[in-house]
Amino acid sequence: MAEVETLPAPEERGRTVIADRVVERIASAAAAEVESTVDSRGGFGRLVRGKLPSAEAVVAGSTSRIAVEVGAIWPTSLPVLAARVRDHVGERVHTLAGVEVTAVDVTVADVVHSTAPSRRVL
Repeated sequence: MAEVETLPAPEERGRTVIADRVVERIASAAAAEVESTVDSRGGFGRLVRGKLPSAEAVVAGSTSRIAVEVGAIWPTSLPVLAARVRDHVGERVHTLAGVEVTAVDVTVADVVHSTAPSRRVL
């Protein structure tokens, strides 16, 4: 009869490390899910500053601090948008990465009109 191997206690089995880049990607995707945010970087602007939304994160153990940059559709209340982004990013990172989010700093880096400007004919 085979012996049943017992596992060591969970704290003795090793550890899981979530890289900063993983949290940054989750945070960027989560910010893009929030209504009234846009990818407002096209052409040369995208080459210079990069794609919006973007995120930077610092993960220390099981906690993280995140900075997110988003583009907003005009007209929208920027404080309300920032609060929605902050809440959604924190919830998604916690759910998907299992990391407690201690802070989400939101910067609205660009504002674009909700409709494309009409072509001007001279």
